[in-house]
Amino acid sequence: MQVSDIDLRLLRVFAAVVEAGGFGAAETSLNIGTSTISIHISDLEKRVGFRLCDRGRSGFRLTERGRLVYEESKRLFTTLDDFTSTLAGMRDTLAGRLVIGSVDCLVTHPSFPVTRAIRRFNRTENAVEFELVVDSRQELERAVLDGRIHAAIGPFIRNISGLKFQRLFTERHTVYCGLNHPLFGLDAQEQKRHDTPPHSVILRTYHHDFDRSRFGVAKARAVVTSMEAMLVLLRSGEYLGYLPAHYAQLWVDRGELWRVPLPRMDYTSEHMLITRRAARDTELLSTFTSLLIAEATAAPVDHISGI
Repeated sequence: MQVSDIDLRLLRVFAAVVEAGGFGAAETSLNIGTSTISIHISDLEKRVGFRLCDRGRSGFRLTERGRLVYEESKRLFTTLDDFTSTLAGMRDTLAGRLVIGSVDCLVTHPSFPVTRAIRRFNRTENAVEFELVVDSRQELERAVLDGRIHAAIGPFIRNISGLKFQRLFTERHTVYCGLNHPLFGLDAQEQKRHDTPPHSVILRTYHHDFDRSRFGVAKARAVVTSMEAMLVLLRSGEYLGYLPAHYAQLWVDRGELWRVPLPRMDYTSEHMLITRRAARDTELLSTFTSLLIAEATAAPVDHISGI
């Protein structure tokens, strides 16, 4: 079908519904009622010629074609935003929409550059709308490759064809336990003398094999998909698990977490600025990524994280 202004409006409504998880949940962001949203989605389905989602008592669920339409819509919106940015650049004013992604729990890292880069960016005249996305490393890499987001910050695991990686900062990861755990408060010497049974550990789904190998376990007593979830379980005092040193420090200072003295278990990850290699950077993206790199480079040394 030919994409008209009406189609774009309907696609934006559809994207908002998908991201909210249903018609009712999208009312606030769209500022329209459920019945109107339903009419818009029905109109879009008529225009594309197939069903986009199932809705009813069982809840909201995308069809396979609906999922593809959503992903292509996000790419289309990004392309339109880049076009707007290019036109604005011709008028010597940066404008458009910039979508930046990051893995979770980096905000406490002293070298995390996003906040400072936005502050510097907004000191100059612009008409830019920022969208910040927090997601897993794998999903962020896919989103940059697909063109759904412009750039992301996350740990470097391997080279991926089509992506460009630029080093920003390192992050130290250490094993922690919570208050009332048998190892809480023990130094290295006391720990060696302390006769305890094998401890329950938490594995990260995105580092499952790595964690199993490090801890020497075949099976976990708990699994998490984010650092915040890891913190919740560690504070129970029932498990051992990895946290970034900068993120854990607040709870260490409060006496709620203990850094287990196991230097051989510590490791450092490299966090990168991820952009799409094939894409020609807009002036907006180029300007902002330059600020990110400059701010990460100029950040103070983080002794906690071992940078």
